[in-house]
Amino acid sequence: MPNDMNGSESVYGLLAWLTCRNEETILSAHHNANPAVEIAKKFCEANDLEPIRESKYPANLTHPVN
Repeated sequence: MPNDMNGSESVYGLLAWLTCRNEETILSAHHNANPAVEIAKKFCEANDLEPIRESKYPANLTHPVN
């Protein structure tokens, strides 16, 4: 059964998990994105979240201005 977590809960849940892990993860424009993708995939699978909709992603994203 899919998780009923909403988008905000997913974001905060992922960040909470990242800050509690023993393994250090560096995320920036200067580093390879593959570790971040693997972390996101693992979190989504563990929480039974729906996969990315390739027909909409990444056009459905709005990133904050730095």
